[in-house]
Amino acid sequence: MTQRALLIQLARLGDLVQTIPAIAALKDAHADWTLDLLCPVHLESIGRVLPGIATVVKWDGAAWNRRASLAAREFRPEHVAEADADLREIAHAPYDHAFVLNQHPRAILAGALLARQSTGAIAGGPLEQKFSPWATYVRAIASDRRENRVHLADAFCGMCGVAPPQFMRPMQLPSAPLPHDLNAIGQSHAPWIGVLVGAGDEERVVPVAVWTHLIIACMDRLQGCRIVLIGSEQEQEQAGSIQASLPSSLLGRVWDTTGRLSLTELAQALTRCQVVIGSDTGPLHLAVMMGTKVIGWYFARARVHETGPYGLNHWVWQAESGDSEMRETITPRCWPVEETIGLLTNDPVASVPNWSLWNSHRDRWGAYYVQAGHEPVAPLQREQIWKDLHPTVV
Repeated sequence: MTQRALLIQLARLGDLVQTIPAIAALKDAHADWTLDLLCPVHLESIGRVLPGIATVVKWDGAAWNRRASLAAREFRPEHVAEADADLREIAHAPYDHAFVLNQHPRAILAGALLARQSTGAIAGGPLEQKFSPWATYVRAIASDRRENRVHLADAFCGMCGVAPPQFMRPMQLPSAPLPHDLNAIGQSHAPWIGVLVGAGDEERVVPVAVWTHLIIACMDRLQGCRIVLIGSEQEQEQAGSIQASLPSSLLGRVWDTTGRLSLTELAQALTRCQVVIGSDTGPLHLAVMMGTKVIGWYFARARVHETGPYGLNHWVWQAESGDSEMRETITPRCWPVEETIGLLTNDPVASVPNWSLWNSHRDRWGAYYVQAGHEPVAPLQREQIWKDLHPTVV
């Protein structure tokens, strides 16, 4: 009988997209299994196009939060009945396996309730609160990141008990047009540059003046260049401020998509850009998995070795604190604007104070980054970490 497995990923878009290597690795290891995905309801459309996923099961986090609040004020038996009905709707029969990639109690409990066997975030039962070796490692590097060289997506593989995949299955979207007035994006031979104007975390938002500088420089240096502003409805004001600060003569070359695209339309728009530039945010990782080259500006708490774009030949500018002690949050004083243009034009790239430049690679242990100007030699400590945490995979 075919085994039924459920992958549980209840975090945000970026985490869901970075689950793709674990999905690929699970399918490589268990080709005859049926693998479903439990994800937040608002990410269902992306979950449906993840390669290797049979069925997407929706998790309505807002509904569960409301129920928990009511129960906390006055517990009633009907609260249990409603919760039980919701769980039965999610899974009419228990799964054989659940792979839990979040350390939040709701994900751990979901794995215990929906499957006969649960692995990933914890070792043992859901009430033991004993984290698995890989989950313990992920928690540790969240507080001390200097020695980490294992990418989060590869740690997800370890939590599922599999090695990183040898090959990646690209995301495929059914061909569909964008909204009528945006459908011309990507249709000409001129360079189309996607700019991610916002970020899920406020501390990772690039200032308007910096984006303005970059856009003007792109249009000046790249003949016929077109700019696509990309973001959510909450980022429309940011996009409006960027356009208001541009010379009026350039506005005909700027396409504002903020707040106008569904998630699948967003993915479609990202494939129409030759390059996407932005901070460490969900759409940046979605662009990577759609096959688009990206240039990341990593600052605040973002670290290239943990969540750099997962693939080959992507670039990341990593902000450095400039102090002898490593800071938790880094706020840049200057930005690598002209140097980013150099990457786009294949010109020599100068160094930037308090920034380092990294290029992405992959091998049998997953993703790794090498600083520009150095030989692409994989960091040796990754293999040792796998041997220590998961010797049966080595």
